[in-house]
Formats: sequence, C-alpha cells, structure tokens
Amino acid sequence: MSLSDDYSYKIQSLDSRIEDLENDLESLKTSFGYIDDLGHELRSIRSAVSDADDKADEVRSNLEDLDTDARGHIADTDRALKKLTARIQLMEANLAAADKMPRADFDSFPASWRALGVLAGKARAARTMLLTHFERDSNSSSIRSHQEAVEQRDEQYAAVLTAAETLASTAFGAPQHAQARQAFTTARRQADQYARTASHRAPYARRARAALARDRETRVRDAELLTEGVEAQKQLYQKLRNRISEAIRDRSLLPMWFVTVFGPVAPTRKTEDWLEAATSLLAYRITYNITDQVLALGGEPDDDDPGRDQWRQELTEALRHW
Repeated sequence: MSLSDDYSYKIQSLDSRIEDLENDLESLKTSFGYIDDLGHELRSIRSAVSDADDKADEVRSNLEDLDTDARGHIADTDRALKKLTARIQLMEANLAAADKMPRADFDSFPASWRALGVLAGKARAARTMLLTHFERDSNSSSIRSHQEAVEQRDEQYAAVLTAAETLASTAFGAPQHAQARQAFTTARRQADQYARTASHRAPYARRARAALARDRETRVRDAELLTEGVEAQKQLYQKLRNRISEAIRDRSLLPMWFVTVFGPVAPTRKTEDWLEAATSLLAYRITYNITDQVLALGGEPDDDDPGRDQWRQELTEALRHW
C-alpha cells in the first residue's frame, strides 16, 4: 500500500467515525429533547398536584366550617324542637282543662313593688355615672406614671446640683473634678429626658385626678341611694322570682309577651339561668312601667337614661338564648 493510499484509508476511517459521532449526537439531541419534554410534563404534574393539595386544604377547611355551622344549626333546631314540644304539651294540657286553668299575673303589681323598682332604677342610673374598677385602676396608673417621672426628674436634678458643687470645689485637673464633670453631664441628660416624659404625661395625670375626684364626690353624694338601691333590687327580685315560680308550679297560663321569649314552661336544662333572666325581665317592666302585651321589652325608650339603655341591652342579649 502506498503512502497516499494509507492516508486515504485513514481519512475514510475518520470520516466514518465523524459520521458515527454525528449520528450519535443527533440521537442524544433527540433524547435530550425527550428528557426536556419529560421535565416539562413532570413540572406540570407537580404543579397540578400542588394545586390539588391546595384545593384539598380548602375543601377540608370548608368542610370544617360546614361541620361547625351544622352543629350550631342542629343545636338551634334541638332547642326549637324542645320549646315546640313543650308548647304542644302545654296546649294539650290547656285544652284538657281550659276552664280551670289559672292565669299568671305578670303585669299588675302592688305599689310597694313598683316603688322598689323605681328606687332600684335610680340606683342603676347613678351607678352608670361611676367609674368602673378598670377605669379607676387606669386613672390611678396614669397618676403614678406621671409621679414616677417627676420623682426621677427631681433625683437627676439633685445629682446635677451635687456634681456642680464638686466641680466648684475641686481643681480642674483633679480626679474628683473629672468624675464630677462626667456625673454632671449624665445627670443633666437624664434629667432633661425625665422632664420631657413628665411634661408629656402631665395632661393625662390631670384628667385622671379630675375623674377620680368626681367619682369620689359622686360616690359620697349617692352613697345612700346606691346602698338603698341594692337592697331594693334584692327585695324586688325575690318577690318577682317567687311569683314566676308559683305560676310555673300552678301551670298557669303565661302572658303572650312572656311566652314569646321564654316559652310556656321552664326548660329542663339551665333552669336557674332561665329563672334569673325571667326575673330580670319582669323587674325591667315594673321599673319602667312597661305594659306592652306583645313586646317583652316594650318599644324603644324616648328618655335619656344610660342605666336603662345598658339594662335593655343586657336583656336583649340574654333573651337571644331562649
């Protein structure tokens, strides 16, 4: 074989290897493209799984909310069914002895009872003018906070004077002089800071002192009314409670305004709470002379009585449970 033939053979071999490599490269490109497609599909699947997981969480949350709502509705329905059952039972009993059924008197009371209600109402109105325990503590805290700032300010001013006296009585290069100069600077800076704090807190402290002073004056002025009002309310509640208990015991026909909110009979559960709420309602009606035969609380009051407004709001909230 000649040299040229040898080179020609080698070149052909190289061409063949290059062609094989190009074929392999094309195969790899095809494979990589397939891998890219798989990666894209895998990412899509992961995204779909994540979305499904989020939706599952949302569904679980909605199911929990629905479960809570359902339980609430079931409880409400159970109460309504019990109340309806009691009414039906009472109606059946009433039909069986309609002529013999006594009627509960929850609308006419002796004048002495109404006097107790009026006195208790005045005391209730007076109590709304007093500071609550929280308000008294808050005002006392404002006063203490201001006083503490004043005391800290005065302490630092005293330290400033002490340091100034040392500065005046020692030589400039003496160790005591240098220490006093540092103490003077520190005390002066802190005194100014506490002075600003005290100045900021002063208006709050003044208002707090005025509020506590008014509260003390009101408590002293209305001390007798407040004491008598508590006793009057206690007596009135006991009388009304007895009347309600007797009406339930005697299976008396209850007024429509009473049945509308409390039902025809006392419940088997939370009976004591029911009786307390019913007693408070009667006390409200006797205190403000409510005679409405449909609305338990009567119409919206026209007078400006914070005590009555608060009581009415408390009763409105309590009646929702029955």
